[in-house]
Amino acid sequence: MGTTRVAVALGAAALTSVLLAATALGPRPALAAAAPCASGAPASAWIETSVTVEERGHDTAVLRSTTWVGVPRDWAGAAALLGATTTDGCLLPEGGSSSATMSPDGAEVVVRHTEETPVQLYGAEWIGEPAGLWSSRTSGRTCYVALLPAPADLPPGLAKARWRAVAVRAPDSGVRGVQPLPSEVRPDHTYVWRDAAAPPRVEVALRMSARSEFQRWAGSRGADVLTVVTYLGFALPYLLPAVLLVLLRRRSADPGERALAGIMLGALALITAVETITAVLVLSGTAFAAHLLGLTDVGAIVILAAPLCAAAWRSARRRIRRPGPVSTGPVSPDAGPTGSGLDTLSAPAFGGVVLAGVALVAVSGFGPLAVRHADEQPDLILPASAVATALLLTGAAWVIAVRAARVPDRRTPRAVRTLLQWSVPGLALLTLGFVAHAAATGLLGFWGNLPRVVGSPFFLLENLAYLMWPLVVLLLLLLLRLYGRRTDTVGPLTAWLVVFLFVVGTIRWPSTYAGMPVPLAALTGLTVLPLLLRLTRRAEPPDPGVSRRRLAVIVEEHRTLEAREKGLRRRWAAGDMDDAAYHRENEPVVDRIGRLRGEIGLDPRREDGLTPLDLALSRGPGGSWWANARLASRYASYVGAPAAVFLIWATWSADSTGHDGWLDRLREPNGFYGLAGDLIGGLLIWPVAGFVLGALWRRLPGRRGYLKGVVPVLAYGAATGAHAMLNNLIGQAPVRGSLVRVLLLFLVLTVVAVLMDARTLQTRPGGLASRLTPVAVVYRLGTAGSGIALIVAQAAAILGLWTQLRHGIDITSQVDTSTQAPPSTDAQLFQSRPGG
Repeated sequence: MGTTRVAVALGAAALTSVLLAATALGPRPALAAAAPCASGAPASAWIETSVTVEERGHDTAVLRSTTWVGVPRDWAGAAALLGATTTDGCLLPEGGSSSATMSPDGAEVVVRHTEETPVQLYGAEWIGEPAGLWSSRTSGRTCYVALLPAPADLPPGLAKARWRAVAVRAPDSGVRGVQPLPSEVRPDHTYVWRDAAAPPRVEVALRMSARSEFQRWAGSRGADVLTVVTYLGFALPYLLPAVLLVLLRRRSADPGERALAGIMLGALALITAVETITAVLVLSGTAFAAHLLGLTDVGAIVILAAPLCAAAWRSARRRIRRPGPVSTGPVSPDAGPTGSGLDTLSAPAFGGVVLAGVALVAVSGFGPLAVRHADEQPDLILPASAVATALLLTGAAWVIAVRAARVPDRRTPRAVRTLLQWSVPGLALLTLGFVAHAAATGLLGFWGNLPRVVGSPFFLLENLAYLMWPLVVLLLLLLLRLYGRRTDTVGPLTAWLVVFLFVVGTIRWPSTYAGMPVPLAALTGLTVLPLLLRLTRRAEPPDPGVSRRRLAVIVEEHRTLEAREKGLRRRWAAGDMDDAAYHRENEPVVDRIGRLRGEIGLDPRREDGLTPLDLALSRGPGGSWWANARLASRYASYVGAPAAVFLIWATWSADSTGHDGWLDRLREPNGFYGLAGDLIGGLLIWPVAGFVLGALWRRLPGRRGYLKGVVPVLAYGAATGAHAMLNNLIGQAPVRGSLVRVLLLFLVLTVVAVLMDARTLQTRPGGLASRLTPVAVVYRLGTAGSGIALIVAQAAAILGLWTQLRHGIDITSQVDTSTQAPPSTDAQLFQSRPGG
């Protein structure tokens, strides 16, 4: 890839990031600075409040509070309540969401405040973020939920309020004790207190579930176990391919193969380095000291700078090397740099690139250093450090990708060069957008501080490492390309690389169970796909020894001759022909069929049970497995584009957790991170799945293409199904939309397989209609009602997809609405609407 284009793209990305950071770091609009109850406390007011403690359907137990406050219409502060969306601390604590309406008689203004927060599992005191007027603490195996843990927590505007109703609802928990005695007890562990002049000292003791107890243990006494499991949950999908690459590098005698395996091992080490450092520091008890001294940030900068320094050194060493005799032989991939792209620059340009890299490293480390040793720091120091770190990460990924692409012939393939021209600027914009979004949400948040991902290169790299899996996908494709240029069949090692590609590139589900990260979906896919391939194992079809076009012509002529042979047999059976006429006309047909079959290596006497059609469709349109994989991946990119757009739109348009639209979800601290992950996963799953289908085409069962996508779809469905089943088993937030994804994958791969068959049978140039005509005839005349089977399978998939979507689009919500109380439940507890 041209270095000039990369430099221009990175410069544009840097400028965009600076503008975003400047916007986020500029003067912020001042919040309402009025003192609490600047208009004075209302002379009379009433309040109704409730809290619901729920665990099933959530990853952790949550407190969801709803509070209604009614104040007189003639109160001086009532007018300001009608247009507000948040509280100012006068009537209700700050936080959550609020809305105000007029009572039916127009005499009162009613404020409705809702807030949700996780139950505090670790603190024995009333600490942690409260939910409105409610808070929680734990002691032993008991969780206490209380209203106003301290008298000082009462907002000043409620000093004279009448407490009409207070309710606690805990449908998923056992109750150990309730204080004071409630006025009313309802089903589902619901307790109501009514009509109090002072706030009742409500405290409900709940029995912690086994899952909550385990989460509490993992977060306190089991911290070391949690650290190890967290590390394995992230690194295991990368460590398993690393083991295979180490064995490949030791056993291979090919320099190019060894060099590419080494580059891939280096990339895997870069991605997992931060999590490895974190695990070591936490287990050794030196994490705080290392971060305080800045050792973690230095380590992160060294990790990112290492690939760039290695590429610059290899290029510089070649420049200072004395010229020797020119060799006319083939160039070894280990002779000189394998291609960071720097060796194509002139000396001044090369010096400028090296100087820019040194500047990025210096700026990355200067921010954290200034924070630790300077009394007052300018606002732009930490964002500038984060921007430099993000650009270092982009440069490191670019160098690794280009070096790998230039193995073994020191030339970057055109397809990879085009891909990098788009992906490298995209990665730069993604990382810089992540930094800008983190800075903006942190400064505009409750505390108004920069988050640690902006202030520390180590934590920034720790977060961005979870988005670096496309680099592993690219490196696996380059290694498979090396094998595809040398072998026409899929060997055991190639098959395992394809399996790893399938797992890393398609199975992107969250995998945290009771607080423990376990890559269950990835491990299930890694197990099920090889198992299905072994159970449905079949010998690869023989090489016909002719081109695809010649094979397609033979298939067409063979089908015509078979149809003539059947017609002659029917005429003879009907008595329209005598034996002599039948043999005279049929023998040339049989001889021609035998010659055609012998030309492509089949038994001329037709005793092997194979036809030229079976052979052609089983081998696919490509001359090798690599050609099939490339063609299927290209088809899947086109066919899967509408599915990708639909999934991304459905994921981010609305969900059942109350988010409504893209902007609402982007306001969350991890909003941009989630959007980036959904975009990358939604776009890459289709070409990767198509590549796997094409690579395993000759090993998958079925003599018609539309049957070959069943095995990858079953493996993907088993992986997502295992994750969904375990979530439901332990009562966590269910995975919604997994069946939609499976059905979409089945539809896309089926269409891709039909296009592959159409390409295989194409005998003349033409449009899509002319290509599909031969395959339509084949499917209609195929054995076992293949045409009917295709129609039934597609109709079932479309019907299942429509059934999933007819109740509303909810693809990736982590909360099942069927397990939550409807919005009107809190009002039903009081048997009256506020203000009514």
